Amino acid sequence: MNFADKKQDGLSKKSLVRAFKVNTDNTNVLFDQILGNAKFKKNSIIKISKDKHLKLKEFVTANKQHYLHFVYYNPKEQVAISPVSSKQKDLLDVENHDNLHAFILVKGNNIASLMFISTNWPERKIANIFENYGIILKPSSILKKDVVDRIKNDGFRAVHVNLEVSESDFVKKPGFIKSMIKKEPKLKNQGISGHLTISASGNAALASSIETNPTKWVDELSSDFYFETKKGEKIYGDDMRLTKIYYTIPYGSKSISSKYAKEILEDFTAKEL
Repeated sequence: MNFADKKQDGLSKKSLVRAFKVNTDNTNVLFDQILGNAKFKKNSIIKISKDKHLKLKEFVTANKQHYLHFVYYNPKEQVAISPVSSKQKDLLDVENHDNLHAFILVKGNNIASLMFISTNWPERKIANIFENYGIILKPSSILKKDVVDRIKNDGFRAVHVNLEVSESDFVKKPGFIKSMIKKEPKLKNQGISGHLTISASGNAALASSIETNPTKWVDELSSDFYFETKKGEKIYGDDMRLTKIYYTIPYGSKSISSKYAKEILEDFTAKEL
């Protein structure tokens, strides 16, 4: 195999697979939407702007699954370098400079994804990619069933969130914010950061919602939060999402080959989706 669950000689590139579901609020099926869309053609290019193009480098359909390899790139990028000589330019002109490699496997309305070069907010990247093909999606994380069951069975005690707020974030400032700014005027411009705890006690509707459907809360909150169960267990947002780490052969310093990405996504989908 060209991948493993643990780092080995030759298999050194860490690859995080994330799982999402789409069309939860309608009857569309993403697999069928792609199948019926003539825009999905291997090597096709969508010119989003002068410096941002989207290319579909691979498109394979088999076993009722679509495998797609997307690349965002800049046709003419200037890359900063550290030249050996002071007489050399420190900006290098590079044609077709890649900014994102997105490897995606679609099965029904489930998506398994691998992203490289730019890896933050994958659900937004997936939505943006498909929007360029006329398909509007709202990807939401698939959660680990055993973790969701623990929240339901053990009960919800509190949600803890680290946050940063400024005065402008409020239409009507809470009394304690007014008091803080009055005592320390610098806070008006600097903002306030801290830890917010919302207890289930006195918030029965919130507790019931989180215990019944934690998915929507995980999607709305950043990764910098955690649920606390009545047994005192801390369950962080990233711990709830269905993900898996693989190791494979690096392709350059920042990505992996499409062939190995496809193998990894097929393995993950067969075992988890």
